[in-house]
Amino acid sequence: MQNGEPRYRRIQRDLEDRLSQGLYPVGSLLPTEADLGFEFKASRFTVREALRKLTELGYVSRTQGRGTEVVSNNPRRSYLQSIQTLEELFQVALETWFVVHGTKRIVLDDELAKSVGGKAGEEWFCITGVRWTEPGGRSIAMIESYIPPRFEDQIDTLEQHRGAFFNLLEKHCGEPIEQVVQEIRSLAMPLRISRQLGLRPDALALQLLRRYITKDGVIIASFNWHPADQFVYKMTIDSNRGAANK
Repeated sequence: MQNGEPRYRRIQRDLEDRLSQGLYPVGSLLPTEADLGFEFKASRFTVREALRKLTELGYVSRTQGRGTEVVSNNPRRSYLQSIQTLEELFQVALETWFVVHGTKRIVLDDELAKSVGGKAGEEWFCITGVRWTEPGGRSIAMIESYIPPRFEDQIDTLEQHRGAFFNLLEKHCGEPIEQVVQEIRSLAMPLRISRQLGLRPDALALQLLRRYITKDGVIIASFNWHPADQFVYKMTIDSNRGAANK
């Protein structure tokens, strides 16, 4: 820390200056974490935090196995999420801050049962909270996580858990997650959600519903409510047509 400023902030500012000057063109890759650590005489953890801030500002996109790609030379208020693996979902949970607001029992009606992968009439647990960029930072999403009754003994643990809920439940049941089904919808944000995020009542939302499924069924289903004008979701689809045609 220099003059009361965390080192990662200094690295972030330096890289922002280079990006705004076009020293790293859109589509190019930033130096690796190791190279930046050597240049700035900083740990990989410190460099990673600076890159995380640049990702939040919309300068770069980080993809496992590829590196840190420049996507813009100008900052924006949008939160960019680029996820291709469960490991990257797990990392998002570690690099952000989730505050639990409450837990309640919910009897599933037909519509909710279809959404979360349960049966109408079942009583599930619903944990609600807000995910933030960091303590005292910017809110990213309101999250409503539905957990089936077989995990009742894990609810107290989940409320105190720092990482991804799906990871804890997967370890508890000893069943590997075989599939994550994701649905994305553009919806009017419910009033209960907009109030929690400090948004106007008529705000639009991008709702991401993810169901985490093992061989024995859904272990958790989460509704992620993001402000539509502040969220960008990036997905890369690789083509295997060449291999299939051989």
